Amino acid sequence: MRRRFDEMHHDLLYSASLWQSPGQLFLRAAAAEGAAMTRRPTETTEDRPRRRRRRAVTAAEIIDFLEYLAPPSLSLPESPSGLQAGSPSGQIRTIVVAPMASFHALSTAAAHKNTLLVTAAPLLTSPIMSVRRDDPVGGKLAYLLEHQINLYVLPNAFASAPGGFDDSLAEVLGLAATSPILPTAYEPQYKMAVYVPHGYVDAVHSAASEAGAGGVGNYSHCSFQVEGTGTFFPRDGARPAIGQVGRLERVAETRLELLVPQRELQGVIAAVLEAHPYEEVAYDVYVVKNPGVVYGRGRIAELPLQVALETVLAQVQDALGVSSLRCSHMPDFPIGRVAVASGVSDGIFWQANKAGAGALVTGGASQYDLMLADGSTTVVVDVGYGPSVAPGLRRLCAQLHGTFSADGLKTTYAASPNNQA
Repeated sequence: MRRRFDEMHHDLLYSASLWQSPGQLFLRAAAAEGAAMTRRPTETTEDRPRRRRRRAVTAAEIIDFLEYLAPPSLSLPESPSGLQAGSPSGQIRTIVVAPMASFHALSTAAAHKNTLLVTAAPLLTSPIMSVRRDDPVGGKLAYLLEHQINLYVLPNAFASAPGGFDDSLAEVLGLAATSPILPTAYEPQYKMAVYVPHGYVDAVHSAASEAGAGGVGNYSHCSFQVEGTGTFFPRDGARPAIGQVGRLERVAETRLELLVPQRELQGVIAAVLEAHPYEEVAYDVYVVKNPGVVYGRGRIAELPLQVALETVLAQVQDALGVSSLRCSHMPDFPIGRVAVASGVSDGIFWQANKAGAGALVTGGASQYDLMLADGSTTVVVDVGYGPSVAPGLRRLCAQLHGTFSADGLKTTYAASPNNQA
């Protein structure tokens, strides 16, 4: 059930559509009476261009979307994340995405009004007792507050999630058919059973599947259906789609069962309720123990053929646009498997080595990892934190743009001038 963010485009837009308000509907450019004086004599109401009334999007709505992509509950290990400055209810006009809260990212955010700055690395890593300008963290926090910039830090789950930082880094390096090096969590799953009258089963099944239910491995629209009889007695005030008020009804129905990932559950329920003909829909949701989408740190892939380390380094520099790399050592053996780990890679080196990786491309090798790598069969290639998360952040920018641009929000990626942050 491994799904990349770009493969979830329809699901993400559907989930976002659950937040739509009446103000988002297409409206006429002007009311008939108000426009009568300026309308050309030959222009009818239907000829006039339509415009979309843009709604105000809050920081909380954008955060809900981000945490839909990578639930913080699946982060391992836990690290500081969430809204570190600003207000959830604040209206947002611009989203600035950056690896960290560098002054370049802060100044980019300050150039716009009502900005939400989204970073991969936290600014605040521990509770603070004061905000002082002569302190590096305090100075940046003061800058955020003075310019009314909201700061949200992505959870660790963004590194391990399908389509997240690790997947994106592997893809930009041209690695195919990757698998996680260190599994960290499985997304919980539910089973939903809904009772549907004959003639509507296909519509409800399709709506639930398009919203994210019924996925098993490389298969979609998976369900189990069994026939039965449903009964109900419409009382005064009811508006039954089938039957009459004051009479017990017996209706041939189908019990439709589908697996639903945790993050898709509310969207699936909403889709089922919308497609179902009944005024009151009978459905059950059960917790199941089936492992869902795997979240894991690092990715490893087999190369089509073995190559020299110099070839790997040239590909890394070309793909990430970095001018310098740090290597643990320079062996002369050929490399047939390459592993990647975005950001800080503590604890991943040894797993990559045991998996047979000839090189581990990472964004933050610890001194301990470099010590272990020295003289081993796995070379640690440190590209820097910023370049290692940049592919995933750029993908995130595209998802944010696709979801919120219709509301007038602008999304910008704040890459540092030297591409190192």
